[in-house]
Amino acid sequence: MTIISTLAGAMLIMVATIGVAATDSEGSGKSYPDGHGGEVFFPRGDESFADDVVTFKVGDPGPGEENADPQQVLGIPDYAPDQGGFVTLGCAGELVLRFTDNRLIDIPGPDLYVFEIGPDVEPTALAVSADGDTWTRVGTISGGKAEIDLAPYGAGDETFRYVKLVDLKQACSSRTPGADVDAVGAIGSASKIALDSAVLFDSGEHRLKQGAFAALDEVIEQINDPASSDVEVAGHTDSVGSETSNLELSRNRARAVADYLIESGNFADDAIVTRAFGERQPIASNESAEGRQRNRRVELTVRTTRAGESAGTKKVEILGVWAGHSGASADRVVELRREDGAIRGDYDFEGSSLIGDFTDATTFEGYWVKDRSGRKCETEKDGRRYWGQIRLEFESSDRDEFTGYWRYCGDNDEDDWSSQGWSSIQRIL
Repeated sequence: MTIISTLAGAMLIMVATIGVAATDSEGSGKSYPDGHGGEVFFPRGDESFADDVVTFKVGDPGPGEENADPQQVLGIPDYAPDQGGFVTLGCAGELVLRFTDNRLIDIPGPDLYVFEIGPDVEPTALAVSADGDTWTRVGTISGGKAEIDLAPYGAGDETFRYVKLVDLKQACSSRTPGADVDAVGAIGSASKIALDSAVLFDSGEHRLKQGAFAALDEVIEQINDPASSDVEVAGHTDSVGSETSNLELSRNRARAVADYLIESGNFADDAIVTRAFGERQPIASNESAEGRQRNRRVELTVRTTRAGESAGTKKVEILGVWAGHSGASADRVVELRREDGAIRGDYDFEGSSLIGDFTDATTFEGYWVKDRSGRKCETEKDGRRYWGQIRLEFESSDRDEFTGYWRYCGDNDEDDWSSQGWSSIQRIL
């Protein structure tokens, strides 16, 4: 992170940039061990990795004391056998991380890496978010060196600050129950430029003051190719005053900065958008004058416009990931997703698939298909001879919990439904 300029002793601009190409002209790219004998290259090296732990809900059973500190997941991958350097989520544990000096974006190819280490491959569910409130489900990742391409999940031109990992309860009886995470890094990222509001505005005002023009001209100079860049301008305040007035002030300040960039820079007409957060995203405590000053800011997220993904990229909406123990049966992990309008899914991640649709808000009906099972059907479904009917009955339209019933092949007798249905399967993501 580089301080470009100061004015009257106040911090003016801080810039942190991570390249979006596979090579780095400044030569700062580095490769990191993935914990399984391989390496992963990040164009901007050590700046690429998650910076803050937002929340950590340890699972049950949980990790031993030596692997329970979520701070160990921050920064570069540094796992070494018998030396720690990772956090264990615990069975169904949940970890939310934040990028502060960069933003995660979708670029051609992989965008995000999750370094999951240890002898067991322990799958997790993953989601990303711009604000920590609204999440884009990415679904399940298999463990090990997990690389994620955001393109199928409708990332588009969005930028993300938050990553959520939830253990899928597949290794709850091991010495380190739950996924063991060493690091999380963004290979596709955008530049962040933070401007101290004191440099731009008088207290409580949203009109740019005279000294702001030179500061914003310097910002424009720092953007390598304005004509090919998209810029999000976001306004933030401290918590002094009402929430409503702070939200309006942040909106007006973001608009003032955006208007100047449009008038003075060589940006495309639709390249600059504004967002208002008011006091909702502090980066420091509002209990001190220094903290309140840091929170009064305008943030610019700058990304170079890229050629879009191939028109043939399959669009995927993750409807949910559910997990739970179902009586005498093994633990079930079920993912349902909408792929180009059709609903498909997986369970237990052993070549088992689901195909069907919701007949109403709380009922999914269709077929299960496997590579191998206890009975071979006379006909094929989805190219395989091991299949049967399935019905998932959700407790409510929120679809947070369901009971599942199944049978072999095309049997249609209502009494043929399995008496050992999947029960108490609860949403994890």
